Amino acid sequence: MDILLAISQLALLFGGWFIYTYVKKLPDQVHAKNLKAFELDLNKQLEEFRNQLTTDLELMKINESQLHIHKTQEFSKLVEVLLLSLITDKDYVRKLGTDKKLQKEHNRKLLDLGTKLFFFASDETVKKFVQFRKYSLSVGTPEYESMQNIIILAELIVLIRKDLGYSNTECTKDDFLHIMLTDWDKYETEG
Repeated sequence: MDILLAISQLALLFGGWFIYTYVKKLPDQVHAKNLKAFELDLNKQLEEFRNQLTTDLELMKINESQLHIHKTQEFSKLVEVLLLSLITDKDYVRKLGTDKKLQKEHNRKLLDLGTKLFFFASDETVKKFVQFRKYSLSVGTPEYESMQNIIILAELIVLIRKDLGYSNTECTKDDFLHIMLTDWDKYETEG
């Protein structure tokens, strides 16, 4: 009987120890289970956030590429009006000096293109366009020099080039003027 009592006490002691260790480990197990559930939920949220960022980034790339196309078109129109009509077409310049209707149309074009330039171009480019426009309006005054106007225009073209994505361009106004004018090397050393 003593043996049976000792075995019962031993079994009870062993059972108590087992229950104690189980209960002692229970908070850690509950914490680990909750932590895994939290990690799973957090991973799902992070994956959704990453997918949303990827989608937003792709949409921004699409919008930027569409904006770049539109910006390129507007810059091309501006260059066409400024270069082809004012520099290369002497008849147009002559008519512009006398024909009020042509002057009005030309000013409307410049206003339209200047406004678009204001929206699409960098501050530096807008300021250079304003400088060009102001200087162009001084035609007929003693301070006006046609070569200075061409130089300002060339500086504007280089800035437009930078705005179109060639921000590290090594091209200068002189490079552009060598393209446009056959005798720029005569003036290059003076200016």
